[in-house]
Amino acid sequence: MKRKLTAVSILFGGLGLGWVVFLALVGRTQAGAGGTTFLPLILSPLNYDILLDGAAFMPHVLAVQTGTAVTWKNGESSPQTITAGLGAFTSPELPPNGLFDWPATAAGIYTYTTAADGSIEGALVVSENGMADWFNGRTPAQAYADSCAGCHGADRSGGIGPALLPGALTENDPFYFDTIKNGRPGTIMPPWGNLGLRDEEIWLLLGFLRSEPEDTSVTWDMDDIQASHTVLIDESTLPITPTHSGNLDNLMLVTEREAERIAVFDGNTHTLLGRIPASYRAHGYAFDPTNDRWVYNIGRDGWLFKMDLYTLQPVRKVRVGLDSRGLAISDDGNYLIAGNYAPYTAVILDAHTLQPLKVIATEGYDPDGRWVKSRVAITSDVAPSLVGSYFIIALKEAGQVWRIDYSQPGFPITKLENVGRILHDGFLSPDNSRFYLASQEDDRMAVIDVANWTLVTQIETGDTPHPGSGAVWSANGQEYGATVHAGEGLVTIWNLADNQIAAQIPTSGPGLFIRAHEQNPYVWADTMFAASPHQIYVIDKETLTVTHVITDGLMTLHPELTDDGQFVYISDWQGEVVRVYNAHTFALVAELSGLTTPTGIFNTSRRYEMLGH
Repeated sequence: MKRKLTAVSILFGGLGLGWVVFLALVGRTQAGAGGTTFLPLILSPLNYDILLDGAAFMPHVLAVQTGTAVTWKNGESSPQTITAGLGAFTSPELPPNGLFDWPATAAGIYTYTTAADGSIEGALVVSENGMADWFNGRTPAQAYADSCAGCHGADRSGGIGPALLPGALTENDPFYFDTIKNGRPGTIMPPWGNLGLRDEEIWLLLGFLRSEPEDTSVTWDMDDIQASHTVLIDESTLPITPTHSGNLDNLMLVTEREAERIAVFDGNTHTLLGRIPASYRAHGYAFDPTNDRWVYNIGRDGWLFKMDLYTLQPVRKVRVGLDSRGLAISDDGNYLIAGNYAPYTAVILDAHTLQPLKVIATEGYDPDGRWVKSRVAITSDVAPSLVGSYFIIALKEAGQVWRIDYSQPGFPITKLENVGRILHDGFLSPDNSRFYLASQEDDRMAVIDVANWTLVTQIETGDTPHPGSGAVWSANGQEYGATVHAGEGLVTIWNLADNQIAAQIPTSGPGLFIRAHEQNPYVWADTMFAASPHQIYVIDKETLTVTHVITDGLMTLHPELTDDGQFVYISDWQGEVVRVYNAHTFALVAELSGLTTPTGIFNTSRRYEMLGH
C-alpha cells in the first residue's frame, strides 16, 4: 500500500515531540475481524508546542494524553494573551516569541482564544490515551471519509453539501461544533451527536476541517488486492445443508453499523438466527442469483466478504479498496464488481474465489470539460436474458455512466458522458431496458437506454433525489418508479412509459430509502433527515396518496419487506431496535432488540430482483 504523506494542522498527542504536525495517514495497522484498523502511533507523552502565527493557532486542535506539558509560542508581532473557557487557564501577556506552559493534568475539552478580540480560536482534547481514545482507533481523516465525504467531497471541495475548506469556514468554532453535533433539521446534515460522535470527536473533526486538505491520492492496486486475499474457511468442509431453521428465501440481513457485523433474522418467525462477522460499516450486499448459499458484503473500509448463509459465517475475504461502497453480481453468479471511493477504481472479481480479475481506473471529463478522477457512485448488473451481460457503474464526479460487458475478454467498456453532476443511486426498469440514475446536483433522474447506451431524457425531480435501491411497481395498467429526496421532504413518482411525473407527495422531511414489493399494495418511504426523523410514509400504489404514517421510534429508516410482502422491517438507528409491522394493517408485530446501530436491511429474495442485484 502506497500513500503520499502530507502535513495538516491537527496534531495528536503521543505522535512525536516538539514543533511537529500530524501526518494524517500515518499509522500502524492492526488486523481485526473485519480487516485492518488504522491506529495512531503512540510514543511517551512529554511536551507539545502550539504556535500562534498568522492569526491562527497551529495546530487548531490538539489531542494529548494526560500528563502532557503544552507550550504556546506567540509568533505574532504584537503581545498576546491566551485565555481558556471556564477559567481553566490564562496566560500572562506574551511578547513576540514569548512562551506559556500549561500542564494537561486533567481530562477534558479546553477551548481557548486570544484575549484581544477572541477571534483566534483553538482547542485541546485531553484524555488518558490521547488520540487512541477516539474514533475507535481511527483518525479524523478516516472519520471524514466515512461519514462526510459522500456529501462534501473526498477533497472537501463540496458536492451536494458545501465545501469544508478553511477559507469557506467563516463562522466561529461553536457554530460548526453545534452544526456537526445537532445537524440542520430539514436538510441532509444529520445530528452526529445523536449518531455516536462524542464531543471530543466532534472537536477533533472540526480541527481536521480547519486544516488545509491533504493530497487524497492513494493507491490500492492489483498486487495489494491479491496480497489481501484470505481463505477463512475451506469451503469443501462446509455442511451441505443449513445449520439453522430459517427460510433461505426469506432471511432478513440487518446491518449493525458500528458493530462490524450482520444480524440474520428468519422473516417467517422474526427470530434471530445468528450474526455474521463483517467489516467496518458493512455497506453493499449482493446475493448470488444462482445459489441460495452465498451472499457478498463490502464494508466501507474496502473489505469484501463471501459469506455462507447455511452456517452464517464468512468464508473468504479480499480488500478491493480503502473506501468502498457499491457491489453487484452477474446474473450467472460468476463475477462481482466493486466500486471504490478511494482509490478511484472499480474492481472485477471472480465471485467463486474472490480473486481480482481487473482494476479499472475511474476518471474522465466531467460535464464542465474538466478531467477528474471520480468515485464510483453505484454498481449494478443487467440481466443477459433481457438486454445483455453487462455491469453498469456511475462515476460520481465525472458525470459518466459506463457499461461493462463481462461476457467478453478484457471486460470492454462503453462510456456515456455528460449524464449529470454528482451522480448517485439508481435502478433498472423491470425489463432492464432503462436505467434510472440520480443526478443530485442537477435535481434530476437521468433515463438511460441500456441496449443502445444513450441518454433518453432527464426527469426533473425535487431537491437532491436519492432513490436508494429503487421502487418500481405496476398499478392501473401502468408502471411507476419513485424516489425520495435528500434535500427536501418529497416523494416523486413518474410513469415509466413516458417518464412524466405522475405525482409528487410532500413528506415531513428528507429521506434516503424507498421500497415496494409486488405482493404488497403500498410504497414505503423514510424521512430520516426530517426534524422528527421517525416517520415512515405508506403510499397507496393505485391512488398515489398517503395511506398511513408510522411514527414509532427515534430515527427510522430503510423499510424492507419480507419475501411474501406480508411484513415490513424498519430500522431504528438511534433506538437500536428493528420493528416488524404487518404490511397490510400496519400493526406492530415484533420489536427486535439487542441490536447495535441497525441501519440497512436486505431480504434474501433480492437475489431474484430485476432492478439490479
